[in-house]
Amino acid sequence: QSPESAVKKAYTAVSWNAPTSELVKRLEQAPNLKDIPGTLFLGGGAPVQVKGAPVAGIGVAGAPSGDLDEKFAQAGVAALAR
Repeated sequence: QSPESAVKKAYTAVSWNAPTSELVKRLEQAPNLKDIPGTLFLGGGAPVQVKGAPVAGIGVAGAPSGDLDEKFAQAGVAALAR
């Protein structure tokens, strides 16, 4: 399930132009967000931006925690910025 989860995290991050760890917090106010097909509200997704606009997403899954997944996704975003 890791490849499928990574794709969903990337899609979720780019769709909302926010890291998925931040989006998890939005579920408290709008729990139905998690029902949107193709999305996954778990840490591990990061948007790739150009001039503040989302152009892609990086999703990572398979580490022991969403925090680590997101750390690696953010490292990917940083590498693209170089």
